[in-house]
Amino acid sequence: MDGTIEKAYTTKEISLTLNIGSSTLRKWCLALEENGYQFARTDNQRRLFVDRDLVALKYFQKLVQGENFSLENAAKVIASKYKEKASESRTPSVLLENEEEQHALERSYNEDILELKEVVNKQNELIKNLIARMDQQQKYIEERMNKKDDLLLEALLESQETKQLLLAAQEISQEAKRGEEKKPHKGIMKWFSKE
Repeated sequence: MDGTIEKAYTTKEISLTLNIGSSTLRKWCLALEENGYQFARTDNQRRLFVDRDLVALKYFQKLVQGENFSLENAAKVIASKYKEKASESRTPSVLLENEEEQHALERSYNEDILELKEVVNKQNELIKNLIARMDQQQKYIEERMNKKDDLLLEALLESQETKQLLLAAQEISQEAKRGEEKKPHKGIMKWFSKE
C-alpha cells in the first residue's frame, strides 16, 4: 500500500453508473460475496465501492447482460479473477493496491466496448441494407400488381365489349327472326312462284 486514498462510491452511484436498479446491484453483490468477493463496508455494514469494484462489476455486467452468463457463473468468474484484490477495509477510505492492473482492466473494458460498438455498427449497416432490399422488393411487387391490375381491367373491358357485341348480334338475330316471321322467306317465295 502506498498511502493513496481511493474514492469510495455509494450503491446509488454505482447503480447509476451501471444503469441498473439498486436491487439488481444488491443481487449481483450477494452472488459475488457468496463466491468469496469482499466489498468494503461502513461501520453500519453498508457496502462501499471503489474503482476496482466498479471495474469488477462492469465486467460482471458484461458477462450477465452481454454474454448471457447466469449470475452464479458470472460471480464465480469475477470472484476468481478479483478475489485477492477485493476490498477488505471496513471504512470509506480504501487504499488502492494495484493501480496499473486497474488501468489495464479499464483499457481492456474500453477495448471490449469499442469492439461491441463496431459489431453494433456492422449490424446497423446490415439492417439498412436489408431495409433497402425490402423497399426494392415492395416496389417490384407493387409494379407487378399494377401491371396485373391493368391487364385484368383490359380483359374485363374486352369481355364487356364482347358481351355487348353478342347482345347486339342477338338483338339483330331476334329482329331478323321477327322480320322473317312477317315476310315469307325468299326461297319459299321462289319455290311457290315456280309452280
